[in-house]
Amino acid sequence: MAINTNLDRKIVELLGDLTIDKERVRNLRIRETRTITTFVEEWLVSRYQRPDKSDDAVFNDITSFMRQHLPTKSEKEVIKNRIINGDSVVLLDRFDVRVDIKQGKRFVTIPCLDESRAEASNVLLEEHSALLSGGQWGAGRLQLRQESKGPNVIELIEFRPMQSGQVRLQAIIDARKEFSTEEWLAVLIRTMGYEPDSYSVSQRRQMVLRLLPLVQKNLNMMELAPKGTGKSFVFSNLSRHVWLNSGGALTRAQLFKNMNTKEEGLIARFDVLVLDEGQSIEFKGESEIHSKLKDYLESGHYTIGQDKVTSECGLMILANIDLDYHGQPSRADFIRQLPDMFHDDALIDRFHGIIAGWEIPRISISHFAQGPGIKADVFGEYAHQLRTESFSIFPYGEAPILKGDTRDVKAVERLARALSRLYMLNPDQADYEEFVLQPAVELRQRVRSQLAALNPSEFSPRIQIEIH
Repeated sequence: MAINTNLDRKIVELLGDLTIDKERVRNLRIRETRTITTFVEEWLVSRYQRPDKSDDAVFNDITSFMRQHLPTKSEKEVIKNRIINGDSVVLLDRFDVRVDIKQGKRFVTIPCLDESRAEASNVLLEEHSALLSGGQWGAGRLQLRQESKGPNVIELIEFRPMQSGQVRLQAIIDARKEFSTEEWLAVLIRTMGYEPDSYSVSQRRQMVLRLLPLVQKNLNMMELAPKGTGKSFVFSNLSRHVWLNSGGALTRAQLFKNMNTKEEGLIARFDVLVLDEGQSIEFKGESEIHSKLKDYLESGHYTIGQDKVTSECGLMILANIDLDYHGQPSRADFIRQLPDMFHDDALIDRFHGIIAGWEIPRISISHFAQGPGIKADVFGEYAHQLRTESFSIFPYGEAPILKGDTRDVKAVERLARALSRLYMLNPDQADYEEFVLQPAVELRQRVRSQLAALNPSEFSPRIQIEIH
């Protein structure tokens, strides 16, 4: 089914300044000059583009801005030297603040300077609290503070965030009513950076499932697929509230809490923790991590020492698996291609759904967006708000009452709530079963098939759920 030829016009007319021309952003090739995320790239283009301005002029303005305010790693000592010489320096970066209670200080991490012990005042943090919850991209003004005792300190004295603040949900709710469900799916695919017409209907519906952990708290999922299907791209480019861990060993302190510094772990600080390259991931202290992960995925909290930590973070595992000549998993128990820790049926049972990434084709140039979509930074904040917004403000996120196995019911309900938010469909609407309930059941069914493969004596291969 081809996307309505009026889609571009409807996106611009109904969503207005929440949108950006994804093709124009890509053609400017900003990311070829500097490695930045999509939401930063689109923010820069939004800032400098004008209807009467050529692409060359926009490119020159952006690259000039980046040369001045976004230094390369090779320039970090030059910047530090300027600060020591008394200059006030403005840098564009992802600033992150952690509070050290023992020292009574607020330490700022500045990646482009490899600096993790700069400081910020409480007054600044009261105005920009997002710096304390996963960090934020923006323009920060730095200067040297000379101490009478002890070492000098780099201080963050001003900050101007570059991402969208609160999104007016009613504007998007009103716009959604003017799109069919299939058209809204196309809007979401464009927002992700892809061209809807380059995918089949079923492929589009699989791809959009990647967004579910962004809009639903404590949703745990996997996507298993071959390389090159764009699994990690969405998570690293759409939202500052997502942390993508690309390979390497993970420790208990990184995941849960560092007992020496009292710094919260990744699970306590982000909306979604994505573990990429799941087929080769390493855990240091695997048995303890395994135990705490099972506890957290079930209950939404974990205990470290005397501390009980509650979080709404979802876990997403991205892993490559082998396919046969027909493009299907080469073995029925494909979960066994993940590390041994994931061969435990009790752990796998705590995952709500598995995305059939093998049904999504490898990314090619023709798959990239060729028109307008919602700005990445706008969508990231929009998705973040949906996770906790009240029904009176955002009247979606309903699931029918189900009967069946407790974990199957819990998983399908949570997946259905996420799909309901994403599509803005409730059970009394015509498309709900096709776009919400059926996909939720299919996602959980893949988990069920792997549970049966791991432990056939306890788990039947088919999900048994009824609407009450």
